[in-house]
Amino acid sequence: MKLPMPDREGERFELAIPISEAFAFAMGWSDLNYNDPSDASRRLMGAFALDAMQYSEQWRTAAIALACLEERWPGFYLQAA
Repeated sequence: MKLPMPDREGERFELAIPISEAFAFAMGWSDLNYNDPSDASRRLMGAFALDAMQYSEQWRTAAIALACLEERWPGFYLQAA
């Protein structure tokens, strides 16, 4: 994740690691070299990965990823909205 960059609407964050690594971290398959990452950080990374997929118009992949994130983190979609 990059530092906030001001734009016309306020602050913008963007994913600075590959989507696959961010998704693996969100699902708990990777720890990205963090010591004991929190559930909140995993859910946040999942939201960034999902946003990156949707932004790059990977609609089918994003739908599958959302289903996986919902299974791993019940209520994920409602919490991210």
